[in-house]
Amino acid sequence: MKYFAILSVLVLIVTLVGVGYLYMTANIYVSGIGVVAQEASSDLPRFDELSTQLRLGAVTGTAYVPAQELAGAENYKFLTYTVRLKNDCAVPADMIELQVTPMAGDVLQIGSFQDVKLPAGQTVDVYATILTDVNMHPIREVTITYYIWGVPFKLKTTIK
Repeated sequence: MKYFAILSVLVLIVTLVGVGYLYMTANIYVSGIGVVAQEASSDLPRFDELSTQLRLGAVTGTAYVPAQELAGAENYKFLTYTVRLKNDCAVPADMIELQVTPMAGDVLQIGSFQDVKLPAGQTVDVYATILTDVNMHPIREVTITYYIWGVPFKLKTTIK
């Protein structure tokens, strides 16, 4: 019985050290950022679909405004944000998501159906596209959420 107690304490110590190591080294770094603007009038099918979804209150993504009728496509533009992430952890990251912090004039963020994973020691690009007023600047804060062994982590950065 004495040996079992000693073995149990040793297993507990090793487990605590392992979890502490994971938590302290679960580092994913932003190694590159960028934004591309595209006039909504140059992609009318996508704009019309999003306009219909917003009018019906059934946006596939995140609506920043209540259900409403949008003006013409010439009044809006798409901003696609790209964040390059590098995983310096020995464990892969799962379910990576990019969320753009909205500003006045932003209409919606288009939903993504990709399950982005980041293997250990590798890089991956994560994208998010928003529909905004044509006169809005592209500077936004973005939140990157990822999971390592089911534990959530968040990063914030500003894209200019």
